[in-house]
Amino acid sequence: MLAKLNLLEKAIEVLGEVEIPKGVLEEIKVKEDQVQVKVIRLIKAGKICVEDVKRRFPRLGTGESSAIVLALMNRKIVVLDDRRARKIARELGLEVIGTLSILRRLYKVNVLKKKPNSLYKHLVRIGFYIDRKTFNKIFEGK
Repeated sequence: MLAKLNLLEKAIEVLGEVEIPKGVLEEIKVKEDQVQVKVIRLIKAGKICVEDVKRRFPRLGTGESSAIVLALMNRKIVVLDDRRARKIARELGLEVIGTLSILRRLYKVNVLKKKPNSLYKHLVRIGFYIDRKTFNKIFEGK
């Protein structure tokens, strides 16, 4: 989602080290689009590290499952937007953040210039599923 918003590189600058599981990369490679191009470029530039993860959670998709396993292996924060995946990760003791948490951080450090209302509309337009009440609660602190 951050790549679709043209904020992936800025997020990496703010968050620091970024690791993605091979399963996430495989999901990205399915679509030949700008997201794929950006992620591959950042991997080649050494800004994103790809880790091979073998174990899976059967009720989750490859990307979510491998992200949780990688976070467990490295005791890192995991970025997940899928409700079921977030619940499982928390049950396993992981710290979970989502796309909106990252966007909020980028907004606070003045990297993200869009106003919250404009950002919400843009997110919905590009296929990010979030209801307005939840968006306001997370992003604006309401």
